Order: sequence, then C-alpha cells, then structure tokens
Amino acid sequence: MIRLFFAALCLWPSLALAADSGSLLASSLKMLAALGVVLGLVLLLYAASRKGFGFLPAAKGGAIKIVEMRHLAPRKAVCLVEVRGREFLLSVGNDRVELLTSLGPKEAQKSFDENLRSEIESGQ
Repeated sequence: MIRLFFAALCLWPSLALAADSGSLLASSLKMLAALGVVLGLVLLLYAASRKGFGFLPAAKGGAIKIVEMRHLAPRKAVCLVEVRGREFLLSVGNDRVELLTSLGPKEAQKSFDENLRSEIESGQ
C-alpha cells in the first residue's frame, strides 16, 4: 500500500504536466537521447585520450624525472629526483629547494635486505 502511494505521489506531477501538454513524453525522450549522445561523445574522447590519442601535448622524456614526492606540511615536501641515472633527495619549501643528500647511481643501490646484511656483518 505504501509503495503504491509512493509511486502515485512520484508520478502525480508528470501526469499533471502530461495533461497540460501532449508532447511531454516525446520531449523527455528527445532530451534523454541528446543527453546520451553527449555522454557518449565525452566517454569516447576520454577513451581515446587514455589509448594515446591525446589532444594535449605529451610530456617529453627528458633527463630529469620525479620519482616520488611526499608532502610533510602544507607547503613543505621531500622529493626524490632522478637525473641521468643518479638520484637526489630534495627538500622543497615555499621559496627554496635544497639538496638533502645525493643517493648516487641508481644501479649501485642495494636493497634493504642487502644493506641490513652488510651492516650486520660489518658490526661483528
């Protein structure tokens, strides 16, 4: 009973408008079709941009790559940057960028396990 009352309450305004204008259903269908076409075009453009047919210029593969960036405070961050095979840890603030440390060549870095084992062996 409650569902029937709710359905009638929801349909009441559209029934009243349909009595005033005979083409309300046709206008609604046209509007929904136009909305479907516009949404279809937006999704098509999105899919094309994801596949590599972008309309904006792509980022160039330069010598400087930002590997990772972590925000520490509202306008302060730590940034790991790779430049020609070497990694640098930078501190980025409001108006300055400072080199915290140079991590050396990327290939020469060992994993955490290897570093831990070498530290344990050198400590004994």
